Amino acid sequence: MRGSDASAALYWLGRMLEGGEDPLYVARRLCVVYLARAPKSVEVYSAYSNVKACLRGHQGPLPPVPLHLRNAPTRLMKDLGYGQGYKYNPAYSEPVEQEYLPQELRGVDFFKQRRC
Repeated sequence: MRGSDASAALYWLGRMLEGGEDPLYVARRLCVVYLARAPKSVEVYSAYSNVKACLRGHQGPLPPVPLHLRNAPTRLMKDLGYGQGYKYNPAYSEPVEQEYLPQELRGVDFFKQRRC
């Protein structure tokens, strides 16, 4: 990653991985450096606390995964609508409008709200 040369960094990463290096060995070191240099806050801790409160306070079965987010490895799942309408973000030049939370939680922002 010297000189922020992405092409060279990718080449050397490939050499390591194709040479048999454990991907977790590389990932741990990258994560440690990134996290050590990243700005610090309790934002994620607070947001996850809101998620836990939402899950623990929920009555009855948890809401289902939206159909468009479900994997469809079989014909039956495709016929049931799994994966239909999913927008693959990397295929677009701009962020896409798409819901990722269950219907019952639409509009909830765990980074801003205390309850769902």
